[in-house]
Parts: sequence; C-alpha cells; structure tokens
Amino acid sequence: MCRGCHPNTVNSEDLVAGPLPDGYWLEAFPFSTNATLPDLIGYGLGFSGKPSAIRLFQTPNGTSSSGWKMTEIQIMEFPVGMTYADLTGDGFNDIIICDRYGPGMNELWDSDTNNGGRVQWLRNPGTSDATPYWEAHEIGRSTGMHRLEGRLTLLSTGHFTSLGTTQILALPIIPASGDLTSPAPVIVYTPVYSGESPNIPASWEKSVPFASQFRLIHDVKLLKAGREGVVLLWVDRGTGQWKYNIVGTGLPKDGNNPYWGSGSVDIARVEDDEAGYIGFHGNTVAVYLKDNQTAAKGGESLKDSSLWRRVVIDNFGPLSVDHTGTIHHVATIKDSKKKSESFAIACMGAPVGKPENQGVYVYTPLNLANNEFRRTKVSDQSAGHLAVAGFTNPAAMDIASISYYVPGYHTGPDPPSIRINSLSSTISVTKLGKEVLLRVPRPKEILGCQVVQMPLVMIAGRKLTLVVVRPLATVPFECYGGVKIIYGTITLANGTSRGVAPPANTVSTTQSQGRIQAGEEGAVIILVEPAHNELQGPFSTMSMISEGTKNVFPQTSDVPADVRAMTFPFIKVEELPWPNSQDFKDFEFYNLTGFQVYFNDDAMEKVVHIQAWTLGLRETARFHRHDKDPFCEIHYCISNGGGNGGMRYFDPDTEFLDMEKELTKDYVESKSTLLPVPDMHEHGPLWKIQAGYANRPQLNSNGTAAYPWHAWLSSEFGQSPLPIVPPLGPDVQKYDVWLA
Repeated sequence: MCRGCHPNTVNSEDLVAGPLPDGYWLEAFPFSTNATLPDLIGYGLGFSGKPSAIRLFQTPNGTSSSGWKMTEIQIMEFPVGMTYADLTGDGFNDIIICDRYGPGMNELWDSDTNNGGRVQWLRNPGTSDATPYWEAHEIGRSTGMHRLEGRLTLLSTGHFTSLGTTQILALPIIPASGDLTSPAPVIVYTPVYSGESPNIPASWEKSVPFASQFRLIHDVKLLKAGREGVVLLWVDRGTGQWKYNIVGTGLPKDGNNPYWGSGSVDIARVEDDEAGYIGFHGNTVAVYLKDNQTAAKGGESLKDSSLWRRVVIDNFGPLSVDHTGTIHHVATIKDSKKKSESFAIACMGAPVGKPENQGVYVYTPLNLANNEFRRTKVSDQSAGHLAVAGFTNPAAMDIASISYYVPGYHTGPDPPSIRINSLSSTISVTKLGKEVLLRVPRPKEILGCQVVQMPLVMIAGRKLTLVVVRPLATVPFECYGGVKIIYGTITLANGTSRGVAPPANTVSTTQSQGRIQAGEEGAVIILVEPAHNELQGPFSTMSMISEGTKNVFPQTSDVPADVRAMTFPFIKVEELPWPNSQDFKDFEFYNLTGFQVYFNDDAMEKVVHIQAWTLGLRETARFHRHDKDPFCEIHYCISNGGGNGGMRYFDPDTEFLDMEKELTKDYVESKSTLLPVPDMHEHGPLWKIQAGYANRPQLNSNGTAAYPWHAWLSSEFGQSPLPIVPPLGPDVQKYDVWLA
C-alpha cells in the first residue's frame, strides 16, 4: 500500500546536459578506483544511420569547471547496457558495454552473420582529456544482448567462479529476433591474461551456466529479473556449480500482455538485514517482503522462496496498447544512515500523457508489517534509467536520471536531458515546545543543487513546504501552487518580480505561474499546494479543517522522531493562556502554532514565525496594534470561506478604539477600510512605512512597529450580534483560514 503520496514536486534539480539527441542509459562512473565523487556515463540507443555517442560527464566538484564537462569517448551502433571494472589493475575503471543490438526486438542483429550483440571493454586512458576515443576491445557476442524497454540486457561484473579475476555476467534479452518464448543464455566471460601483457586481457573464455532456464531477461544485479520473475543466481562455493532460486514469480501472466514476471529489480536493506525487501516492477510497483524479519537474513534468505510474499504498492498502468510499461528502471538508494533503505523508479512518460506517468519517484518504507510505503515525486522529467550516488557529497545520496527518448519507438514531449535530484537536506529540524524550530542555510550557501526543501504540515487541505532557492536558480512548480516569500525576491514566468510582500495596502496573488527564478540573494519561500484528494474549502465545520490538517514531515533521519510525532491542532483562542483570550469567548476563532524559521549560521538570524488561524462567518479577530511586541505580519489566505473576508484597518492616526462598538457593523465600516484577501492571495504592509523605503516600518518609542488598528474580519460581518451563541450551523457556516 502506498500512502502519503506527494502529487507535486519541488525539484532539487540540477541539469547536467541537454538537450540531447536521444536518451536511454545512465551510469554513475567512478573514474578511478579511489574516486570520492563519481562522474556519469550517458548515452542513447542511436537509430538507423545515426550511431550513438558514448559520453563521459565529469563532475564539476573539486575542479575549476562551473558545470559538467562532456567528452565523447566512443561512437557505437545501438549500445545498450554497461558496467565498469578495473580490468588492467592500473587504478582506473574501464567500461564494459554491449552494442550492435539492432533497431528493435524484431530486428536484432545476429551475432554470427552481423556481428550483433557485441560485448566490448573500453580502456580508460587514465585522464579524461587524453584521447577523443577510448580503445575498444571485443569480449564476445550473443544475439539480443539488450532488452525491449531500456535495460533489456544487463552486464554484471564480479568474482563468480574465479575469486582472483573480475568476470562479466552477460544476459541477452531474447535469443533471436521476435522470439519471446525461447530461453536466452546466461553467459559468463572470464579474462585470460598473457605473459606479454600481464595486465591486459588477451582473450576471454565464455561459459554458459544457464542455457535454457530463463526468458525475456530484463535486469540483473544479485538478482535477475525476467519472465520467470525475480531469480537469485549464485555459485555454490563447495561444488563450484551455478545455482538459482526463483524468489518470486512476479507479475502474473495476463491475457495478451507478452510481459510478465519482472522487469527491473533491486534489493534494499532493513536495519541489519542487507536483503530486507526487494523492489521490482512489471507494469506495477511491487515489493517482496518477508513475513518474518527475524528469519534468515541477507543472501541466504533469497534461497528460500517460502519466506517472501509479493505486495503491490502502486500501479501506473501501461503506456500503450502494446503493454509498454510506464516504469523502466528500479534502483535502491543506499544510505547507511537510514533505518531502512528506499528505492526509486524511473517512469518513461508519454504517449498516454498523464503527468503521473512521467518522472522519478522515491518509495520509502513506513511500516513493512502493514505493507506501507510513502511515495514522493522528485522529478517531473521523463526517465529511462537512474544512477544513484553521492554526486556532490559522498555522504549524501542523489538521483541522476536520463530521459527515455528512442526515435522510432518511444519519445516524450520534451527534448531528452540528464539531471540530478538531490536527496540531501540541509534544513535542521528541532522540536521547540509546541512549535518546530527550522534552521535553514542561506541561499548562497547551497551547493550542488538548485534548492533544498522540507515538507512541514498540511493545513486545511493545502501542503506547506519550506524551500530554500539558490541565487538566480530557476525552479518549476505546478501552476496551481502558491509561493509565499519569507526572504529574498523572485521573478515569475510573466516577468513580474516579487519580494516578501506586495506594496502597502494592496493585495496580490501568490500563484507561481509554473516557474520562478530567485533573485541575486536567492529566496526562502513557503510553497503552498493543494494536497491530493483533500478538500480545500469552503469549510462548514472545524472538524473538516482538522481532517485536512496533519504533520507531513518526512520519515527520515533528518527529522527527529519527536517532530514526526507532533500533532498540529487548532485551539480555540478563548482557551489559550493569553491575557486577552477572554475577549474572544464564544467566538469561532482558532489558532494553530507554529513554526520558527532561522538561518543556520552563527548569526541565527530569525526569518519568520508562521502560525495559522481560522475565523467563523460574520465574526472578527478584533482590532489590535501589536504595540507590545516588536514584529510585523502579513496575512496569507488559504481559504476565504465567504469570499469577502480580509483585513480592515483604521486611519493610521486614529488613537482611540471603542471595544464595544468594534463588534458592530456601522462603527467598523465608518472607521476602517476593507482589504479583501481571496484564496492564495496576500496583502502588503499595513504598518506605517519609513520615507524612502518600500516596507521598512516606522517604530514606536518602545521599538514596536507603528501599526494602525487592524484586524481580520470574515464575510458578512455584522449580520449577527457578537458573540454568536449558539454558533452558526454547518448549513450556514464558512470558515476563513489564513497564515500569519
């Protein structure tokens, strides 16, 4: 079961390269065996008459480069899968790659007649700028060394039957063009070194441990994914013989769908069990779980199929009538700091055209005993293959992805690209009494990504996420999301610039218009977005608001357990321990506290304090001037119940307020000005402003801001005597909800 779905995205997304001519494979590639940060290898399949360029993208970290430097290291026809190993012992990783697959599964290039299904290794020259093309050396050939949807043939290196030698496990997808039913061989290539060049493979021995057991092979790591399902392959150290076990049969056969079993697979750790669960896909997102987590662990547990049960946690459906699955690749996010590892999926996208069918999602286990995972979308871009590594910090995992873009077969609406989504958070979270303290980096201190973010809370059906945006970074948002600026400036898609508030005594929309660009100092914002399947108003009861209000801090080690356990109730103001709380007796006026945001450097400069309020129809939050505590506030409307609620303010020079008459319509309308604040809008400063400044407040003698009398009043104010006893019933009531 997948819960806590996040339908929209705040992208910590950096572009590595784009637009590209095509896209298919992406691999995190440590250039040397002691590399701290990996580079990337990326390429497409190419197409008839247009070979593919194998590209090395060098990490900019630790170099003088301002971006990922691209070098073409080889040109190949229809390359598919790759892996890497140091085959020469010189400390630099070489690339093992298969090519000459052919235009498609029904047009495979035969290994005997057309040099098809070739496996080669590319020798690393030892410096990324040495030669335009790396030396290519053939290893072997087998028709169909590839796969239909992207990772149809996979290469895996390791010490299988020869403990002192790196061997290559190579798996064709099918044995011949169009043959989805016959078994494909599982091949092991072992290098043979000669005396003349003891460090360079002179030839390769080929063995076939499984010639007739497996069909439509789609992926292989420790496990193989294919028509038989999820299969463990291993070598019995006692006998030296290859063995296998079908851990689970995967997706059942269904009608005319030619694809069943499993398409891609990876293993995830749970606490001290390195084989805690298995993430895999067919046309669904599914996992294999153990009913007894205290039973066998690690690789031994994979040899006993009875321990595992299949659980479907999500279903994106097929992309086309040909049963091409939305999902193309699965990869575990290795992180020793987390109690349980998450996994990510790559979704191809078009032609169905549903936004959820394209992008990169992360699935995080919440409660394995109850089959619960949380789904989070980290990229909206088409993805065919993932590379998970610490690209900017070896201690923090990122997800790199490449668009699935194969001309003549499947292309998305956007030009293909390679990008990196950062999963690391530099936002510190601490429980502070009944509130949460958030310490954020200054925007200019963000390294390696465009933004850092932290989901906070859902209030009245709208999710609030704290986002820090790097200076001049451009970030895409859903058009219906709102952006509340709490530091810095942004420019909207239409060229309009905004700061922390609109001009004084005005109201402005906060909708993002699809994207924003931060100003020269960057920006800190609150993203306000409608939560999936939640009511956004109007609300006729407080219980409706409470049902749409919940803690959404992520279940990660970045967030303490006491913060994740917090609830955020709306408390009636008359029940709060405030000196004037009884002024609101029998008022439908509620408060939700709150969040303190500071910069996390030595200055610990306060950015903002955020809390939420609700007020019933025909009521007032009562006029006040903030003349005891030094702060300024802007009201951001989440839901304007009656449509005409908003701020009222007196003439700035009015000193006296009649506290009895302020509850009457005639007095209020004659003394104050109404500034209606619709949904997803905010108002500008109501305080007195220093001459020559846009919003800097004049100060009273005690250091407080010079405010006029002001208050939030809901729609239809004055149509009922105050307080309204009994409160309005749900057939009439419409609550306002706002942030301040």
